[in-house]
Amino acid sequence: MAPQKRARNHEDDAVIAVESARSSLRPDARKRARLSENSNISKSRNTRDSSPSSSSSSEDEEDNEEPPNAEDAPAPPPSTQYEFLRDDGFRHLENPDLDDQRATQKFLARKEQIGDNHAANNAIVEDITCINFMCHERLHVPLGPLINFVVGENGSGKSAVLTALTLCLGGKAAATNRGASLKSLIKTGCDSGLLIVRLKNQGNDAYQPDVFGKSIIIERHFSRSGSSNFKLKNENGRLISNKKGDVEDIIEYFQLQVDNPMNVLTQDAAKSFITSSTPAQKYQFFFEGVQLKALDDDYRLVSDTCDQIEAKLDESVEDLQALKKIAKDAEAKAEVVRQHAGIRQEAKRLSRQLAWAQVEEQERVLAEKEQNIVKAQEEIDNAEREAAEKDRLFQEADQQLDRVKQNGTQLEEELVPLRDEEEKAKADYNAATEAVQNAHTEQKTVGKDLTAAINKVKKFEHEIEEEQRRLEAANGGAHARTLEEVQEAKRTLSEAHEALEQHDREMMRFEEAREQGKVKENGMKGPLATKRKEVDDARERLSNLNSDRGNDMAGFDPKMSRVLQQIRNDAGFREKPIGPLGRHIRLLKSEWSHVLESTMNAALTSFIVTSKPDQMRLSNILRQNNMTWCQVAIVSNEPLDHTGHEPDPQYDTVLRVLDIENDLIKKHLIISQAIEQTILVPDRKNGIRIMFEGPRPRNVKQCFCINDQKRAWGFRLGYMGGQSQNREQGPIKPPKGKPKMKTQIESQIAYQTETVRQLERERDDLENKLRQVQESLSSSSRAVTSRRQEQKRLKLTCQRAQERIDNLEGELDTYNIEDGRLEGLRQNLADAEQERTITQETYGNMGIEKEKLNLKSAEEKKNLAAVKKRLEEHETKLGKVKQKLRSLEQVRMFALTAKNHAITQIEELSRGKAKAKEKYDQQAVRVTEFIAEATKICPRIPVDPGETEKSLEAKLNSLDQQLKAYRRRQGGSDQEINDAAVEANGVYVRAKADHQGLEELLALLKQSFLNRMEMYRRFQTSISARSRINFAYLLSERAFRGKLTIDHKNKKLDVHVQPDDTVKGSKGRQTKTLSGGEKSFSSVCLLLSLWEAMGAPLRCLDEYDVFMDDVNRDVTTKMIISAARRSVGRQFILITPKALGNGAADIGNDQDVKITRMTDPRERRIDDMLQGK
Repeated sequence: MAPQKRARNHEDDAVIAVESARSSLRPDARKRARLSENSNISKSRNTRDSSPSSSSSSEDEEDNEEPPNAEDAPAPPPSTQYEFLRDDGFRHLENPDLDDQRATQKFLARKEQIGDNHAANNAIVEDITCINFMCHERLHVPLGPLINFVVGENGSGKSAVLTALTLCLGGKAAATNRGASLKSLIKTGCDSGLLIVRLKNQGNDAYQPDVFGKSIIIERHFSRSGSSNFKLKNENGRLISNKKGDVEDIIEYFQLQVDNPMNVLTQDAAKSFITSSTPAQKYQFFFEGVQLKALDDDYRLVSDTCDQIEAKLDESVEDLQALKKIAKDAEAKAEVVRQHAGIRQEAKRLSRQLAWAQVEEQERVLAEKEQNIVKAQEEIDNAEREAAEKDRLFQEADQQLDRVKQNGTQLEEELVPLRDEEEKAKADYNAATEAVQNAHTEQKTVGKDLTAAINKVKKFEHEIEEEQRRLEAANGGAHARTLEEVQEAKRTLSEAHEALEQHDREMMRFEEAREQGKVKENGMKGPLATKRKEVDDARERLSNLNSDRGNDMAGFDPKMSRVLQQIRNDAGFREKPIGPLGRHIRLLKSEWSHVLESTMNAALTSFIVTSKPDQMRLSNILRQNNMTWCQVAIVSNEPLDHTGHEPDPQYDTVLRVLDIENDLIKKHLIISQAIEQTILVPDRKNGIRIMFEGPRPRNVKQCFCINDQKRAWGFRLGYMGGQSQNREQGPIKPPKGKPKMKTQIESQIAYQTETVRQLERERDDLENKLRQVQESLSSSSRAVTSRRQEQKRLKLTCQRAQERIDNLEGELDTYNIEDGRLEGLRQNLADAEQERTITQETYGNMGIEKEKLNLKSAEEKKNLAAVKKRLEEHETKLGKVKQKLRSLEQVRMFALTAKNHAITQIEELSRGKAKAKEKYDQQAVRVTEFIAEATKICPRIPVDPGETEKSLEAKLNSLDQQLKAYRRRQGGSDQEINDAAVEANGVYVRAKADHQGLEELLALLKQSFLNRMEMYRRFQTSISARSRINFAYLLSERAFRGKLTIDHKNKKLDVHVQPDDTVKGSKGRQTKTLSGGEKSFSSVCLLLSLWEAMGAPLRCLDEYDVFMDDVNRDVTTKMIISAARRSVGRQFILITPKALGNGAADIGNDQDVKITRMTDPRERRIDDMLQGK
């Protein structure tokens, strides 16, 4: 809401009353009525505009001659009571001379008080800008704060300035008589227009100076489509608002009444007012301009409201009497009801007993249902005892079956190496047999070659013998004997070389065997020592398991107990730490103990806390005990949902084989160890198949397997960096120290016992193999020593045979046999013998090799037979175990069926108990509800002996029948009658109070109305007197004499002017008899007198001198300036199409006068043409 219009301290009471006159009873009390929108005024203006110029009557008529006019008829008497009260017979206007005298005194006193004219601090139009408006592309007119003359030729934009001011400050286009709508005022060829007005906003009574600053810019945008909107900006051009209501608030605050026909006289209104207005029209201008009409409308509304309230009060008197009679009758009926309370009291007593009798009946039913629960619990207890017995039998059968299964599993595991051994024995036997066959075939081939070589030697020997006989015949036979000795010596040498070579090969084989034995011995000593240590560790672990039964701290550091004691004694923890974690985890499958203890070793010794302070506190305790290696993790209490993140149920996971006592531990291990996505596959081959063959299993990060070759070892199968192509395999070493997780101790001991036995067997096998290797190495060493001695002997034999050959060949040289044929034959014989020797040696070696192969084949066959025998015995034993297993499975199945039947029976009995409990709870709720309902009726009371719910209900029904018969006679129930009495009395009291309130309001309104009527008459007297004295004063400026007659009774305002003040005894002439200039001058005097009475901050007049000659125009202009200077702080905008006359130069030099000369449109067209060129 805009602030209330501030008072102007330099004005008198009458003017203040005009500017502040308003009523809260008007439809739009926040804003003044816009007089230009009044249909009657518009009609009168249209009539005035369209009427012929009858005012230009002949000036030759006499002063007192007036044409006949219907408006001169006497005024009709008051037609309504309001008008009668308002006018009061116009007694307040009976002494106009006295009123004028008082007004003159106030006028003179005011002139002395306010001093010289000066500019106001606000409500001043600083400049006006028009864009695409009417015939102007851009028109900017700066204005002075006091007196402004806008001078220019027709079409220069004088009237556009006034029109733009009216429209931009909220006026309507129709009020300007320039167009029917805003879009008709847009410049031809343009689609939109813009008007901008800048208002001064300074001083103590500025409008929101912190928002707008020293100036307020009002913009009005409009287009040919019919749209129009306002924009409010501060002095810097920043947009503050675009609401029309905010613009109206500012206009209301500054009292810029642009729609008031007396404030802004447009060109047409000025012509009509000055030249052709009748006394009635002048009075209408006066009546609207000084706000008498607005006050009259407001007070008439008050009068009508009072009449309506009074009529309503008159109508409500009879209604009030009727309501009083209704209340009295209802109260009489209620009094009769109160006199018949006996039956009702008895019925009330019976109804109370009936309510609690129903409660007792429901309590009996509740007791029966409670007995049903007790009986159901006894049956459940019996069934649980029977189920416990069935469970014991099942557990025995299950344990026996597990033992047999373990035995069968062990036999099956032992069967695998036996079958592998059988396959190996078969392969060895087949290989040995095939080798024998190949050796036999090769030996036959070599035998044929040997026969051919022997025959060849025999052939050459026969030829030599023939040649020798021929030569002996020549030299007596000595040469032949020497040759025979040479051949014998060569045979000896050949045999010695052959023996030496055979010996060297055998020696090399024995040396290789010795070296291989040494390597095997050295290679087996390390594994044997490791295996012996594993056996010792396993025995120690077994001993610890036997000695640590029931001690859950055995697997942890000895100082851990002291740490736990300090944690228990420390009260500074927000939440007690959890740990070590191994104490809170139970392993369900003991075969995975070594693998999981090794992979989770650090986590099993760690602690969990829920906050940083607790972590620091626990770390300090661990530091005091030199256990900083123990980890402390912070885990929030928020639950972790791992549903949908686990592998297929067919796989065991670390999470599934662990029983974890605390959800925080489970959450920590899921986050840190991924136990929900680590699968456990005992067999390594199956693990590789699952992880690496085919698609990667869903929700699986890694896989743990058990090493079936090395007890307590395992394998890890996974992926590096989370990529499926980066496969990773690695061993899992046995854990160090004692187990940290809880498990079934007997199962753990049994598993560890079997581990010890397995390791002992593996150690014994290694020791036997080492002994065999050592024995073979010793044998090889002895053989090498013996072979070296034999090698020396064979070398000596070879040397001696070679020396004999050399001696004999020397003797042959002495015979000087020149025939070379015998020597050639001998050479051929030597070659043939060498070939035979090689073939014989090969045949002999192959025979030896064949014999060895036969022996090996026989040995492999024997070994195969032994393996088959062991395999057959093992399979027989396994078959017996499987048969026993099937028998035990049937026993277990029967026991499980019996156990399940017992459990099903317990569940059925439990459901029966739950149903009984549910019925009990329902009945308990029902009893509570019955008690609550009964308590609403009355506190618990005993029921009369012998009375039941049915008997009480019968008695109560009998009394109810009696009461119903009574109610039928009285026309309603007791409650209905009492309620009706209360309601009737309430209606009467409220109606009476409303009637009194309206009477008080009417009295206040009437008193206020009478006070306002008195103020209205005082204001009417004051404004009339002020207008008269101002008019007379202004006429005297030109030595005119005249009188302003304001006839409020007949609603006429007439002017009598005597241009010659020397004429005495004449009351003056009417305006119709004056010349054009005199008529215009007198009308301007009238307008200035009304302006002075109004006290509006802005006064605009368009073409006030249109009908004046130069003399009258100069006098009128000076008079307007003089009057404007007396109106201190008012801004005047005066538009004239003519020059200001001889005094224009002097006027223009005055500081309070600003003359704005508009550019001649003809000059603009010439400039436009020049620019176009």
